[in-house]
Amino acid sequence: MAGTLANKILQIQQKNPKKVIGLMSGTSADGIDACLVEISGNGIHTKIHILDFETYPYDNATRTAIFETCNLTTGTVDKVCYLNFYLGKLFANAAKSLVKKTSASLADIDFIGSHGQTIYHLPDKAIIDTTRDLKKDLWGLPFLPSTLQIGEPSVIAQETGITTVADFRPRDVAAGGQGAPLVPYADFILFRDKEKGRALQNIGGIANVTFLPSNCSIDEIVAFDTGPGNMVIDHITQIVSNNRHHFDDGGKLAARGKVNDRLLASLLAHPYISKPPPKSTGREEFGKPFADNLYKNAVLSGIEDMDILATATAFTARTIADSYKQWILTKHHISEIIISGGGIHNATLIKFLIHYLPSTMKIYPISDFGIASNAKEALAFAILANETISGNPNNIPSVTGAKEAVIMGKITL
Repeated sequence: MAGTLANKILQIQQKNPKKVIGLMSGTSADGIDACLVEISGNGIHTKIHILDFETYPYDNATRTAIFETCNLTTGTVDKVCYLNFYLGKLFANAAKSLVKKTSASLADIDFIGSHGQTIYHLPDKAIIDTTRDLKKDLWGLPFLPSTLQIGEPSVIAQETGITTVADFRPRDVAAGGQGAPLVPYADFILFRDKEKGRALQNIGGIANVTFLPSNCSIDEIVAFDTGPGNMVIDHITQIVSNNRHHFDDGGKLAARGKVNDRLLASLLAHPYISKPPPKSTGREEFGKPFADNLYKNAVLSGIEDMDILATATAFTARTIADSYKQWILTKHHISEIIISGGGIHNATLIKFLIHYLPSTMKIYPISDFGIASNAKEALAFAILANETISGNPNNIPSVTGAKEAVIMGKITL
């Protein structure tokens, strides 16, 4: 049996090019991004050709279930257990729907790379110290960094009949890393340039940057989560709109308000903002409790709703710009910034970002490079899965803080 399994992986390795589907659901939990890509080679010799991309939105019940499962109070073990398999089914359906859309066959797909849905991410003891009583909630056991993504890969493989590579983050965490960010490996493959220093800024639920110095090696990459992306903005939008809107479409609501400098200064005092890389964050630090407290304290200070939303939007922009100034521009020159993720559609957020950044920096949407704004992370996990199948280490220790390069991802045949 072992020989048969090894032969199957070897057959996939030797095929060139390969057809791969990347699947991603981010911290905003808007839906499943699915990217069908043709990949030739591996490592620095990787060549990609995007065949199709689609986002399959979650319905309100699924989105509510995800948020409840991420919550310390409501995320009970039965919900985690059930949602793991339920999301696996939805991920499988997304892959099948994308293949059907392209008039291809499931048999044409060589493997799937699935990030899954992050439920909880605890790379640092500092996070749990600020959210729980460590001795009470961890039974007095010593702290151990951990991370949990669900969307069962066995279900994806069973439903599609396609070899599935998933659960990438735990191996990096086991090696002493943050388990994030992981996309910089793909950024290096896709965007390194001999002449230009490029910042790849993704603004999803959380915002993260990959900086590629001109003509860089993989060990010279600078990458980290800059802080909240759309996560805080989305929740404040729901509050001020009485749940009529789940996000600020185009930043139109925030455009009606004014930034409150005192509130912005208090938000920028959050300890994560000044923490040096390697670092990563998530809903544990900038989720619903953070946004609820932000809104409550702002109202008590007499700040109007739209001013609160404008300030929350400015907060995301400032954390990005300040991160560049503090951790990149002290040593490097940024020739251009390439923006991806849902935040690119928020005109007010982009306006603030341009205002806070040096005027010499040029900003481009990732679509100018032939990649849909929401496709990059799904594409990245197709690329990471290709490295797993190829037997290549696919984390970047200088970025995540891992002690060594490791092969991330579990293969389900």
